[in-house]
Amino acid sequence: MRYNTCKVPKMKAYISDLDDLRQDSSYQETWDDMIVNFLSESLDVVQDNEWILSLGNAFARQYALYDDDDEHLALLHRCLGMLLQKVDDRVYVNGKIEWMYAHANISVPTNRLGLAKGMGLIAASHLDTVLEKLKCILDNVGYSRFQRFFSFLSGRVLEDADDTYAALALMYGYAARYAPSTVIEARINALVGTNMLSRLLHVQHPTAKQAIITAIDLLGRAVINAAEMGISFPLKRRDQMLDYVLTLMGRDDREELIDSSTELLHTQTLALSACKTLVLVEPRLPVEARNHVMKATLGFFALPSDPSDIIDPLVDNLISLLCAILLTSGEDGRSRAEQLLHILRQVDLYVSSSVEHQRRRGCVAVYELLLKFRALFSGGVCGLGCHSSCMHSKQIDRVAQRNFSNLPSAFVLPSRDSLSLGERVIAYLPRCADTSSEVRKLAAQIIGQFFSVALSLPKLAASVSYIDIEVSYSALSSLEDVISILRRDASIDQSETFNRVISSVCVLLTRDELIISLHTCTSAICDKIKQSADGAIQAVIEFISKRGNELLEADISRTTQSLLSATIAITDKHTRQEVLNAISCLAENTNSSIVFNEILAAAGRDIVTKDVTRIRGGWPMQDAFFAFSQHPVLSFSFLEYVVSVLDRTPLPKTDVDKGEIVAHSVEFQNDNQIQQAAILAITAFFRGGGKIGKKAVEQSYSTVLSALTLQLGSCHGLASLGQLEPLRLLLLAFQSFCDCVGDIEMGKILARDGEHKDQEKLIDLIQEIASCTSMKRPKEVSPISMILSKALNRHQRFQREAAASALSEFIRHSDGLPSLLEHIVEAMCLHVSDESPTVRSLCLRGLVQIPKSHMPNYIAQVLGVIVALLEDPDESVQLTAVQCLLSVLSSSSEEAVDPILINLSVRLRNLQISMNEKMRSNAFAAYGALSNFGMGSQHQAFLEQVHATIPRLILHLHDDDLNVRQACRNTLRQLAPLIEADGFSALFNKQVFSSERRSDYEDFIRDLSRHVYQLLASRVDSYLAPLIQAFDSPWPVIQANAIYFSSCLLSLSEDQRSLAPYCLQVFAALVTRMNRSPDAVVRASCSFALGLLLKAFNPLAHTVLQIDQTDSGRSNITE
Repeated sequence: MRYNTCKVPKMKAYISDLDDLRQDSSYQETWDDMIVNFLSESLDVVQDNEWILSLGNAFARQYALYDDDDEHLALLHRCLGMLLQKVDDRVYVNGKIEWMYAHANISVPTNRLGLAKGMGLIAASHLDTVLEKLKCILDNVGYSRFQRFFSFLSGRVLEDADDTYAALALMYGYAARYAPSTVIEARINALVGTNMLSRLLHVQHPTAKQAIITAIDLLGRAVINAAEMGISFPLKRRDQMLDYVLTLMGRDDREELIDSSTELLHTQTLALSACKTLVLVEPRLPVEARNHVMKATLGFFALPSDPSDIIDPLVDNLISLLCAILLTSGEDGRSRAEQLLHILRQVDLYVSSSVEHQRRRGCVAVYELLLKFRALFSGGVCGLGCHSSCMHSKQIDRVAQRNFSNLPSAFVLPSRDSLSLGERVIAYLPRCADTSSEVRKLAAQIIGQFFSVALSLPKLAASVSYIDIEVSYSALSSLEDVISILRRDASIDQSETFNRVISSVCVLLTRDELIISLHTCTSAICDKIKQSADGAIQAVIEFISKRGNELLEADISRTTQSLLSATIAITDKHTRQEVLNAISCLAENTNSSIVFNEILAAAGRDIVTKDVTRIRGGWPMQDAFFAFSQHPVLSFSFLEYVVSVLDRTPLPKTDVDKGEIVAHSVEFQNDNQIQQAAILAITAFFRGGGKIGKKAVEQSYSTVLSALTLQLGSCHGLASLGQLEPLRLLLLAFQSFCDCVGDIEMGKILARDGEHKDQEKLIDLIQEIASCTSMKRPKEVSPISMILSKALNRHQRFQREAAASALSEFIRHSDGLPSLLEHIVEAMCLHVSDESPTVRSLCLRGLVQIPKSHMPNYIAQVLGVIVALLEDPDESVQLTAVQCLLSVLSSSSEEAVDPILINLSVRLRNLQISMNEKMRSNAFAAYGALSNFGMGSQHQAFLEQVHATIPRLILHLHDDDLNVRQACRNTLRQLAPLIEADGFSALFNKQVFSSERRSDYEDFIRDLSRHVYQLLASRVDSYLAPLIQAFDSPWPVIQANAIYFSSCLLSLSEDQRSLAPYCLQVFAALVTRMNRSPDAVVRASCSFALGLLLKAFNPLAHTVLQIDQTDSGRSNITE
């Protein structure tokens, strides 16, 4: 009675407020539970068995009072079930079970559930009796098709198979749920072993599916309850039952119910709960099964937010399932941590979603998982979040004891490294800047949980100093203060709290964790929420600014690559600029060269694989170049770095004669890409640097112009081999440089002559640029010349040639800079032996450009170089040497020339027979210039050289080339005073000497021959020898001239015996050439000479003819 006086007032109080009951959707279920509990305890108080049986009969008669579809029958089923639980009469119980099932309308879900609960209550005392009845029902379900056919004929209506299966499943489930734990194992094993559940998978109705899922959930809970009682056993075919649940959870395409979507969501909610239960039971779920379950269920995070009363419980169940998977995974702390990370990475998709409620769900899941993970390694809290004694705690204790009983504590606890804090923190930091206040609060709590767990692990205490621990705990305390503020007031200034979060995180991360955060920051920076992306960038900048000094070269490189990946992926201009600011911060606070190198390498790859001019949103690398050029600190260092890249980038070794590139290696291809990227980078710098960039260019004017000049040589070399693109890009860069520094004149020069491929044009272009620079910026001449002097030592021929071209012009403007002049002269003298003929020629040209005021100091060196290059193997260099000799002799002193006078004379005589007309004319002219130095100590020796040269000069007076003829006339006039014979000067001033007609030339030869016999008879022999040699000259006109001149000298001889040998040679040559020479001028000269000589030498004519007939077999020559 005391019980009733205690219970009844509570029940009356519960139903007294009808308004409250209407607001509680579960009030009916609660009230039914109170009724059943009241009945149970009342029956325990009553000890009269007869009375209880009569009450049971009364309950049975109550069925007639309700319609079949009345939901209140559910309570009647439960009450009768509770009563039968108290009865020991098996026959009575069996009869009432038959009665209950016969009067139950299992097509009504509520009544079906009430019947199942009633059967379960009976099973608590009469399990076998209930199972026999259920087996009988199950066996009869197989005949339902035949029964339906006969029922159709007879007019009777049978229950739908779905309803029957649903009712059976529920009854089995509740039977297991309420059955004694001591006997449940064998019964469950027998039930599962019959594979009965597989027959239930074909149900179609949503409520039937829900019933079967609930039954499976109850089976699992029965196993868990048994374990709580100390009776542990594995659930057979547990993995198969998981598959059943997942199968029933899916949408059926044939579903046509109006409320199918709502029912489907309810089904899925129950399915997730059942999955969690099955995950918690023995045996441990295999890795493949865990992954399968997560793959099948994680998509529920993407469900819409409405209807919230159905969706929210579903999501809660999903989170509980994930926690259960974490609880039952792994053998030790490390494996548990790995499983945690695996789950978190799967949830990242929703944490970073563009949909707010998905982000919120993802963050809630992460936070709950962290709480459970932390509870696993700190006593007193259930792994599923319960803070008191509960059904889960015993299960957890049992699992933990089995897993960890034989392991040392070092294996039981996870290490800090196993948490991957760097990766996890950067994944959740964007959410701390989320647009949703709830998400921001959750994200801060997540980060706080991570560091709280990390600091509780023993590794930290063993690996860092006491001071570091104090700093870390201070930072964690600050972070927890922020979390407390967010919990109390969500409207607090967002930027302030976010700044405090990242400040704390920056302190709490270890060096390795910080590096991983920076390496994996791409996803965070590319967050779908712009505000969050900006927050991630802010965090990265904070990390770099405060702890950039801890990064090694490899760390800087990887971080740059991550930021570049984000820059490429982002199309929003503002966000991209913020990422570029982060890259600039990295360069500013670490080793900038590594950052710049990664930028250029990425740009080089883009150049090869993309059309960078058509990238949507602009080329990110060019934006980076602009950012560096406008940076007040980095602009100078970036320009300096790009210039250094241009200077050190090796171009391929080329074979100009073959017109092909020799090197084709991968290394060359990479270097070529970087070179093109450097050119584009410096172009962007000139164009987009603004005032800051221009200032940097002005400060580095000499190095920039030198680099561009050298690259101009390299690119022209490639252009000569058919590669035009590098030259085009460089000219664009050079033009941009001119625009940047305001040098309009230089820009005009480039626009006019820049694209010419001819080497001489290139030399002229570079010299014009050098001249323009010397006039506009005379202060830059010295530093530029110093740089280019060093460039003469480079292995790239084209760059050496460009440097020599510029230096050959700059030397003209070195007046007043004696030290610079000395340096340039020394460099040029060293490189007159360069392997490139162009470099040798240009160095020599430069040497003769020494200002006149300084030339006396260097004339000996210059002349020494000229003497050496007069014998150069390359004809172009020899020509340059002769031309330079002509230009320098006018300013040379006798003291400088006299020691090398004979040497110069001999080398010039060798060049006077060159096939090159320019060479011959200049060699003859230079010989004439030497006459000014012929009166010195070398007078006699030089005079002998002059007499040896006079026959050649006479012959070339009628050369085919006009310049040669003119040079020979001038030279003879200059040499005339040295011959020391009166009359020669007058002869060289006659009209016939200057005439271009052949007849006048022949008249001059005859006059000259008479003068030779009159004034220089002793020289006739020395003149005849070179004349006879000239019979073999490659030029027909020279052959004719030699024949004519030699015959004139011989015809005037009075001592015929002394000249007899020459006569024999001349006669034989004349006869041969007259018959064989294809040139008319030669044959005519031979004919004239034979006639002249036959008249002068009658006694010898017959002999000569006989010799010709005998030796040569030719026809007689008649007069």
